[in-house]
Amino acid sequence: MRIVSVHGEAMTGIGPISVDLPAGLVAVVGGDGRLRRLAHRMLSGGPGVTVSTLPRVPDPVLSRLPADLRASLEHGGDLDRAEAVVTAGARALAMLEGLARVEAARAQLGRLRGVDPDADRAGVEPEAVLARIRELEGATEELDALEAELRSLRADDAEVSGDLEVATMEWLRERQDAETHLQTFRDRARELKSRLAELDTEGGDATCPTCRRPLADHLPAVQDLLRDEWEDVVQDGSWWRRRREQLENKPDRLRDLERRALRMHAETETLAERVEVARSRVYEMEELRGRLTDLAGPHGARAPRGANVPAALDPEVWSAADVALADTARTMRREARALLLDRAARILGRMTAGRILSISWTESGRLELFSVEGVLHPVAEEDLAAAFVAIRIAAVRTLAARAGTATPPFILGEPFDRLDEPIRIRTVEWLRREIGSDFEQVLLVTRGDIVDACPEVFDAILELRREGLSGPSMFRSVPAGPGALRLVERS
Repeated sequence: MRIVSVHGEAMTGIGPISVDLPAGLVAVVGGDGRLRRLAHRMLSGGPGVTVSTLPRVPDPVLSRLPADLRASLEHGGDLDRAEAVVTAGARALAMLEGLARVEAARAQLGRLRGVDPDADRAGVEPEAVLARIRELEGATEELDALEAELRSLRADDAEVSGDLEVATMEWLRERQDAETHLQTFRDRARELKSRLAELDTEGGDATCPTCRRPLADHLPAVQDLLRDEWEDVVQDGSWWRRRREQLENKPDRLRDLERRALRMHAETETLAERVEVARSRVYEMEELRGRLTDLAGPHGARAPRGANVPAALDPEVWSAADVALADTARTMRREARALLLDRAARILGRMTAGRILSISWTESGRLELFSVEGVLHPVAEEDLAAAFVAIRIAAVRTLAARAGTATPPFILGEPFDRLDEPIRIRTVEWLRREIGSDFEQVLLVTRGDIVDACPEVFDAILELRREGLSGPSMFRSVPAGPGALRLVERS
């Protein structure tokens, strides 16, 4: 299955959208972070956008999965951490194995069961549990708001980091260009000075460098010509020397970007800690609600002594059935997670040339990456990004294999640009080899460094460009590309 075209009506600030996409490995490159995120949303089928696929009807087995869960794995969606991809991928794999039926059976059991008051959970009163639940009532909304804020901040952080990288490369390129020009003019000045010295020494017997004849009467004219050229070279060299001195230190804009990047990194880490606190409050509330269900009867009150419990099964049997179903669900998710991490570790090993060999899942719900020397701690941001990419690829491939269908279109965005350059190159070269066997279409939304490094691996390239602040934004097809997607900004 692949995306063949994307069409959309005019949106706020953006004109109509139209683009045709080929199969294979397609790069969508350039632009600023906002335009790349917009392009990613359009290719994912955002609001007001129609994505046409071939075949048009999705695979019926994969369609059993919740649409948002499937889209998050295929398109990236709201998954912003490697742990979130593991959780989503493991759940999707387990659902293909029947997890949904187990959860439905447990929910039905919870609606039917009653609780023996003698098994009173060590005397815990429903009123105390309910009071704590009321204290935590806003935890879900708080978590949703913080996660949305964190996603936005991570996107801004990635954009600033990208701008910083581009600005740093421009500064280094300009400094190297000034150094190269200065050295060229210095070499030429030395050459001219040496030639003039030879002419002064040899006089009329000096030979022409072109025809090798004695200069004789032409000597003064040649000397004047060389002196004029020497003066011009010295003057130009002086300009490039000043230019190099100007570029010796980082420009103010680059320093400002560095400060912004450091500040945003700190804000992102602080907000991530707040999200973890909010998530623990949500988990606590969910656990308390489960305990309240155990302490209450079918109508929400404590089951009184002698309450109506089906005669065929006493409360202990109901509780045992619930525990068995819960254990089954946990086992299915654990096995799916183990399979996913095993597949992801193999991909990550190829991406990192064997530097990272395995991935494990801790009791606290965190990923650990292992090299030959042991666990990586602390884990570099580039390695977390590599794990994120590898786990998404593994999840989509494994889901398709379990469903017995071709891998759906795969869209890879921002985390790719956080990879080290050698890992980026190995990743696209590996994806290139997988086209046709596992993937029919991979859309890579990226800044574009990778296209400069190895353009030959891509089947098509679309360049996202901005032609001035008030002009249109567009996807321009480079010679190997498939057409143009225009995003006309309204004034």
